[in-house]
Amino acid sequence: MSDHDTMALLLEALEFLNDHPNFGLRRDRRRTTYDLAARIDRHLALRTAPAHPAIAEARDRWASTPFLRIDADEHVVEPATAGWWVRGWILIGHISLEQSAPELRARYEAAVVALPALTRQVFIAHRVKGLAYDAIAERLDISINDVQCRIAEALIAISKALEAE
Repeated sequence: MSDHDTMALLLEALEFLNDHPNFGLRRDRRRTTYDLAARIDRHLALRTAPAHPAIAEARDRWASTPFLRIDADEHVVEPATAGWWVRGWILIGHISLEQSAPELRARYEAAVVALPALTRQVFIAHRVKGLAYDAIAERLDISINDVQCRIAEALIAISKALEAE
């Protein structure tokens, strides 16, 4: 169920609870719906609070990128030392590179080779060797945040190369 559907369901339940304040709850008929309605109200208040400025910034930055998306109803941010993490989506194609046309595979390999040296090392360590971010950071003497940023840069560069005509 999407966030939008969940919100609609909660709003419908809240409307019902407010219209039937003495409606007994299944498990405990002695309780009224006031407590449950109050909990839903608190949850909805959090969801409808003004969006964090980092969310608007993320939407602006990625608006022209066809493979990244920040949901319209997104509200969660996570603080980090360098800024804020905003949840988003990345589009992954249906066809794996092993099943794709040889020219697509060649563009992929060329894009990986064209990456800056450190970005290429990070990308290969993570994608090919399967190393975790912390292991890569330790091995290359860089921060975990730098590892994450370089993987994102690599994915964006490779994606652009694969989309190119």
